Amino acid sequence: MVKIVTGKINSYKSTRLLELYSKDHLGDGFIAKKIMKNDLVMGYDLIQLSNKKEITFIRRDIYDEGIEDVIYKLGPYHFFKSAFEYVEKEVDDFIKRGISPIYLDEISLLELEDKGFHKVLIKLLKNKIDLCLVVRVDLLERVLEKYQINDNVII
Repeated sequence: MVKIVTGKINSYKSTRLLELYSKDHLGDGFIAKKIMKNDLVMGYDLIQLSNKKEITFIRRDIYDEGIEDVIYKLGPYHFFKSAFEYVEKEVDDFIKRGISPIYLDEISLLELEDKGFHKVLIKLLKNKIDLCLVVRVDLLERVLEKYQINDNVII
């Protein structure tokens, strides 16, 4: 079963995903925490739900502090390779230990281009792991079609 939290940009999708996890503390995964500087989005960190570990995930180009770990660029945002590697390693461990459901924030444009969490999502779907995903409403149909997600609940 795939639960999908959807909505427009800035509609508290990540907060809703955290609420789902906090309800019964089952499973594990990652939510994106927005980092603001004044009125500008500086970037996002990933927070692992079970242990609250924070991983640098995305930085706006003017705030990337010269980090050479950038794997993708989308608009003004730089995505860090080390974050994706960490998530892949942890998800392999979740699968090995039978942890379910797994939470991912978010499936978006990168995944539609076979980047970002694409490999992780394919692996989770292939292993029939229960998932809770964040997907923007304007990308929902494309994500459902690309990943052949038929057994789903939209939240």
